[in-house]
Amino acid sequence: MTKPTQRFMALEGLRGVAALMVVVYHFIALFFPAMRNGNMDLAHTRYEQHLYGTPVTLFFSGGLGVAIFFVLSGFVLSIGFFRTGNQSIVVKLATGRYLRLMIPALASVLLAWIIIQFGAHELTNAAGQLGNSEELARKWSKNPSLFEVIKAGVYDICVEYKPKSRAVNHPLWTMHVEFVGSFIVFGFLLLFARSRYRWISYLALVLAFVDTWYLGFIIGVAIADAYNLGWFEKLKRWYFTVPVFAIAIALAMYSKKNVDETLYRYLDLSHFGVRERDLYLTLSAVLIMLVVLLSKWVGGFLGTRFMAALGRYTFSLYLTHVFVIYTVASAVVIWLAEPLGYGKAVGVAALISAPVFWIVSYLFERYVDAPSIRIAKYVGSLYRGEHALNRPKFMRPIGSQTQPEPPSQE
Repeated sequence: MTKPTQRFMALEGLRGVAALMVVVYHFIALFFPAMRNGNMDLAHTRYEQHLYGTPVTLFFSGGLGVAIFFVLSGFVLSIGFFRTGNQSIVVKLATGRYLRLMIPALASVLLAWIIIQFGAHELTNAAGQLGNSEELARKWSKNPSLFEVIKAGVYDICVEYKPKSRAVNHPLWTMHVEFVGSFIVFGFLLLFARSRYRWISYLALVLAFVDTWYLGFIIGVAIADAYNLGWFEKLKRWYFTVPVFAIAIALAMYSKKNVDETLYRYLDLSHFGVRERDLYLTLSAVLIMLVVLLSKWVGGFLGTRFMAALGRYTFSLYLTHVFVIYTVASAVVIWLAEPLGYGKAVGVAALISAPVFWIVSYLFERYVDAPSIRIAKYVGSLYRGEHALNRPKFMRPIGSQTQPEPPSQE
């Protein structure tokens, strides 16, 4: 039987896969816009028409990757409480949550601002015109002031999402959802998680948030609760996980385009005012996470050291990947489009960008993300006066001892 710790390592691997899905989505959507909007007049290769709308596109479904992030957050932020029943865990996480998200987000927008000062828009504009990609062409076309960038990182991104924040680093729209969703989780755990009637509360919150991304957080908490109670033990069978995975793929493939011509017309909820696309992506993410928790084969693969290590750099990769696309990849495409042709130039750009993604993510994780985790834990430890031994290294007096850290619940 797979150990619980390996199951949770598998979730780290799943987080890494979700991040790769987002990265590949942005790369393909920016350089091959036909794959994003279905307008084949913008296509550069014959493969775009053949691949668009097929299950292959799920390997670079940015929406599904983001939905997986949110469901995982609900699970990871709550599993510690369900395993121990200790509400101080929730309070510690809540106390440090703002700093945990704000510090990396602020660092990313400051880095973007610095790159913009060197005229990076010229690269995105030229590459966008070559690829008929209006979205790429207008990236970094605005040069906000340093004050606006700092305000975006400190306040706008987490507290009050505004389009200006996205103009500098557009994946940061998820930070506001992550921040608010986290406190929905914390509030539920503190108010309802010990009640025997909490499942009624789950149902009420699902209905309340069914048309939002926060649904993923609520279901993630419910999965953590059920998993801790051992409800899934009898479901760890291939004849259960295989159909569940198939349903997950089917839900993720839902699209409003041409719904009337397929079986998907029975899933049309527009007359209820529900955004079906986001809902079905969330439900697909939920089912995928269940497969990871229940299947020893899938969990074993995602729980390997390599996949778990990939998960470690997920947040850093997510926050910095567009910088590599806007600069390195765009420059390569501009340079090679004429001698090689556009399609091959993008392929070479992908190969060259891959190690750059890794290097940038590694540096960002080491010098920004990891310190932000330590600072958040230190601030959280102030709640119970544990700060003396939990200080980040640069804040500790010489000769102080370090307590062993519990499993990550970031």
